[in-house]
Amino acid sequence: MAKIDVDENVVKTLRSIGALKEAAIQESVGEEVSRCGMCQWHCRIQKGGVGHCRTVINYQGLLYTTIYGVISSAAADPIEKKPVFHYKPGSLCFSVGTLGCNFRCVFCQNWQIAYADAIDYASLPKGPGERSCNTNVNPQMLVELARKYQCQGVAWTYNEPAI
Repeated sequence: MAKIDVDENVVKTLRSIGALKEAAIQESVGEEVSRCGMCQWHCRIQKGGVGHCRTVINYQGLLYTTIYGVISSAAADPIEKKPVFHYKPGSLCFSVGTLGCNFRCVFCQNWQIAYADAIDYASLPKGPGERSCNTNVNPQMLVELARKYQCQGVAWTYNEPAI
């Protein structure tokens, strides 16, 4: 996996917005290498490295997700845009997604967020006209937003949800 320079200021920023969280599924496989179990890649990430998805880092020997509670995109979409279009035809579904992806599809319609590097993203200033995300989003908030927009369900979309 790629080697990166995990800047202390970036880590501080990610922590301050609640996006940095120790990865739930990891295994130490060497003195400075850990294996990520978040998706099918099972990346072996060296200290200071990043996984294939570009959202899991090895910081000081432990793996951390850099996108915990981060929503890059959200929309109330017609259910007909989803693979479950037979469920409640004519209804709305609350679609959400985050940064990064563990796939690299050449036909990706959401490449701006799916190929985004969460480390670089954290170091960008957030101002008018610049990329920004909602952070510290939890499941209850998603349900409340879905209800607010009269959606009949919630779908993870825009990127692969395993990360």
